[in-house]
Amino acid sequence: MYVTAAAMIGKFGEREIIQLTDNEAPYQEVINYDKLNAAIEEANSEIDGWLQSRYTLPLQDIPPSLVNIACHIARYHACTQAITENDPIKIRYDDACKKLKSISKGEMGLGGAPAGESKPTESSSNNVILVVGRRHFGGNTW
Repeated sequence: MYVTAAAMIGKFGEREIIQLTDNEAPYQEVINYDKLNAAIEEANSEIDGWLQSRYTLPLQDIPPSLVNIACHIARYHACTQAITENDPIKIRYDDACKKLKSISKGEMGLGGAPAGESKPTESSSNNVILVVGRRHFGGNTW
């Protein structure tokens, strides 16, 4: 699990989480944990989808950068209001997805993941090609 309700409250504050989840009458002015947990579950599942091609899941240690990414994804999924392309929630969600794509391709590491947990990039044959022969570095004077 990459994100928890406590992480969401710590990152965005209780007031914002209430605004995101307590959006149906009768308004209780408390966090609707059913809605919050559904958004968290969706975010965790989305992240697993990105990471499973590169890392053995579940990760033993969750780096803070991944918790941050997970919080932004869960916030996006918890938001039930209309979101425009310029909305900060949408912009941060898109940025989080770009980071996950970069991680899944091996362009960006998790930073806190134990060494050796990442799978090597596979090619079609994984063969090493050696070219044997003499190289002349200009002017045939070697």
